[in-house]
Amino acid sequence: MKLIVLVPALNEEKTISDVVQGVPRDIAGIDQVEVMVIDDGSKDRTAALAREAGARVVSHHKNLGSGASFQTGISNALRLGADVIATIDADLQFNPADIRSLVGHLLDHQLDFVSCSRFLDPENYKSIPLIKRIGNRQVTWFVNMITHRHFTDVSCGFRAYTRDAALRLNPRSEFDNAQETLIILSKGRLRMGEISLPVRGEREYGTSRIAANVLSYGVRCGSILISTLFHSRRNSGDRPSKESS
Repeated sequence: MKLIVLVPALNEEKTISDVVQGVPRDIAGIDQVEVMVIDDGSKDRTAALAREAGARVVSHHKNLGSGASFQTGISNALRLGADVIATIDADLQFNPADIRSLVGHLLDHQLDFVSCSRFLDPENYKSIPLIKRIGNRQVTWFVNMITHRHFTDVSCGFRAYTRDAALRLNPRSEFDNAQETLIILSKGRLRMGEISLPVRGEREYGTSRIAANVLSYGVRCGSILISTLFHSRRNSGDRPSKESS
């Protein structure tokens, strides 16, 4: 079993080495672990430091957005023969050592997809800014309405996919496809679950390129979700999928 860990990164030279080196290489059920950093047009030393830390680096010639980085990472990981693909942010908001728990949950529960949830455990609320909690609640409600599932966190970037799940992905948004991915996988009636893991509420360095402006982020997410919903209904007559684990 080969695991490839995808790390989308834009100007993350202060944290990228710690993320790459912090990925555990001894994970039960996994024989080979590789880290791939998708450098989305960084202007600093992100790419060089990632290589020095032992990662494979795929670079965009300019900033294309987190959605495009995700698509680049998935397509390259599949081409390299990944059986399991994990994604983690490059800013150390998540502990890379927790990839062991994330992937373990995927394999132990025979899931096709698992996401870290920042809201399964009420104790985690304390570290999440109020405005982000409110925003996530509204977007989560909308995604659950579309998918007929019961997710608690639809915006988290700390996730794991089986190869079969990854092969089904064809997100349309280059801005952010966290929610769009859930809709696509739910439509395929895959076995999906969540796991509660620790998270740092605010990043130590820099600002989020996705949610720096929460209102703008919400508007853009809303437009993506509505577009995805109409596209899905126009191209499929599938029935609602089963509820998530």
